[in-house]
Amino acid sequence: MNEREEAGDPDAPRDIANRPSRARYDKVKHVLDLKWRRRAPQTERMMREIIDGLWDAFGDSPWSWCGVWMPQPDGKAFQPGPARPAPAAAAVPADGLLGEVLAKGEPRFNGAVIAVPLLDKNGRPWAVFEAKSSAPFDDMDARWIERMFKAFQAIERPEHPPL
Repeated sequence: MNEREEAGDPDAPRDIANRPSRARYDKVKHVLDLKWRRRAPQTERMMREIIDGLWDAFGDSPWSWCGVWMPQPDGKAFQPGPARPAPAAAAVPADGLLGEVLAKGEPRFNGAVIAVPLLDKNGRPWAVFEAKSSAPFDDMDARWIERMFKAFQAIERPEHPPL
């Protein structure tokens, strides 16, 4: 990463050597689509398959962690859902980036962290995907991650988030 990138300059030249490519995202999406054509949609299984597919494609190169967070019933914190390479240790407060994404229903990225809402069939957010990386995220990453989770817009949201 160069000095202009570290300072957050949007016009800075990007170091793309360690960045996820469209082709890698497309390959993950294609594999998921093939799996989902043959099975009835199940929210928990699909979340795990997306997390596993993204981790297999980007884990440790450049991603360092990815997972899904579900709001607790009282709305004051998020409980961890499926994650790689290891589950999240504990619940996190609902303020900050995750809370903002859930409230607005739009993806946000802050350098090497990205958060993308999972939307139900009515377009309401019910959980948040988060990934951490050694390389900064951008709009392309947000768009591709949204595509992965778009399948949830065709099924019911879980009544009780999976643990």
